[in-house]
Amino acid sequence: MTFARTSSTTILIAGALLATATAATAGPIDDRQARQGQRIFQGIQSGQLSYGETAQLVQAQQRIQAMKMQARRDGFVDPWERARINAAQNWQSLNIWVKKHN
Repeated sequence: MTFARTSSTTILIAGALLATATAATAGPIDDRQARQGQRIFQGIQSGQLSYGETAQLVQAQQRIQAMKMQARRDGFVDPWERARINAAQNWQSLNIWVKKHN
């Protein structure tokens, strides 16, 4: 991978992570989403994550964001929805760790 591609890729992915993390920042679910985005970005900067790994993690972050937005559509996140989102975030946290340490 050339430096130019890495730089533009990093900027593109950082933008996607920032958009995901700041789409709706209120509460512990959003705080956790933002922290996971930061972990992915740190993996990009340190070289621990490849382009493919980063793309997979960003897509998963976007799916979790979509789950959150779906849960909030009715103005209330019920306990079942919160548990489902939390489980997805737990799985994503593990995926981030595995991909950064392989």
